[in-house]
Amino acid sequence: MDISLRQVATALIFVFTTALFVLFILFDTYTWGKYAFLALSICIFMLGCGINNGKIGIRFTQYITFNVLFIGFTLLSSLWAISASDSVVMARTLLRIFICAYMVYITYLNTPELDEMVLLKSVMWAGYIVSLYSLSFYGLDKMIVAGSSSNLRVDNEFANVNTIGLACALSCMIQVSFKFLSSKEHFSPSALLMIPSVVVIAATQSRKALVFLIVGVLGYAFIKVQKSKKSILIKGFKILFWILILAFVLYWILQLDIFEGIRERMESLLNATFGNGQVDHSTIVRNNLKSLGIEWFLRYPFGGIGIANPHILANYYYAFDAYLHDNFVELLCGGGIIGFSVYYSMYVYLFIQLWKYRKADPQRVTFFAMWLGLMFAMDYGMVSYYGKSNNFYLMIHFFYVSQLKQKAVLERGNI
Repeated sequence: MDISLRQVATALIFVFTTALFVLFILFDTYTWGKYAFLALSICIFMLGCGINNGKIGIRFTQYITFNVLFIGFTLLSSLWAISASDSVVMARTLLRIFICAYMVYITYLNTPELDEMVLLKSVMWAGYIVSLYSLSFYGLDKMIVAGSSSNLRVDNEFANVNTIGLACALSCMIQVSFKFLSSKEHFSPSALLMIPSVVVIAATQSRKALVFLIVGVLGYAFIKVQKSKKSILIKGFKILFWILILAFVLYWILQLDIFEGIRERMESLLNATFGNGQVDHSTIVRNNLKSLGIEWFLRYPFGGIGIANPHILANYYYAFDAYLHDNFVELLCGGGIIGFSVYYSMYVYLFIQLWKYRKADPQRVTFFAMWLGLMFAMDYGMVSYYGKSNNFYLMIHFFYVSQLKQKAVLERGNI
């Protein structure tokens, strides 16, 4: 293929990948969304075939193994589930997401120009597009007012506000660290788009997004010092110095009136955790659902009541047809110890690989380990195992680990 056509094709893959991530958030609730999702994945795969002269190497990797195991368990759990059809439908949903994600995964794996930085840029720009769309949809004035009180939080009108907030927080995290992840170390004008993203986070009042943003920005200190060849002691002082500066800046920003609402919600969460002060209704409901899930997990500790079935309990006991707002409890209740272990073995594998090959690419390894750790921590407050964005984020980690291994092998070969 001609070089110019190849560049056009890779650019289109980047655009389609970005559109895919935007689609997860903006149009996930629409019926036609799943067809657009599949169409974009096929377009990316076909472009990859074109770039590689019609040849795409289908590789059986750990990414396939872990996903097939979990999808298989989900289907198997229908045999003892309260509602077999719920587990079967979930297995079908997970399989559909995996097929689409695998088409993107294998395309990037077979195309040298498409590395993890292209995927990170896609995720970053997708979050920025979501923030701009949210400002356009709700209006800037309404968004600013919405952040000023916990009673004025924006509603879930076109997408879940927590999902919107997390997408914006992730974009900011990538942007802050991008200078040290990319070979081009210079200021990017895209950093200005962090401003609308922060406004959207304040308006959504997402506690998870705020934690993600704070930890992600503070993580900049750890990524920055990886470039230093100084002693561990000097690195430690540098990390502490940058954390103090960033913490001061974040504290000053959070004192603005636009963050009053999210501060109130965080205070309520802390009150619930330490057992004092006023607790909001949302926190009470979440705690009740988690307690219910743990109670039924203890009744059926090994196989659970069936993947995707805990919402039946929530509906029966609290007339609230929803999942348990905690991925750990959801999987323990629905899949028992077996289902929980099968799913989270993906995280264990990825952490082990990042640690094993950390010296091959210390700065990016630090970033991906921090991102994966935040994804794991966020599962405490949300059910993510069937989410398209979460599944694709895990795919990116598997892709990066594959690239990391190749880089480590090449470095050993050059010694």
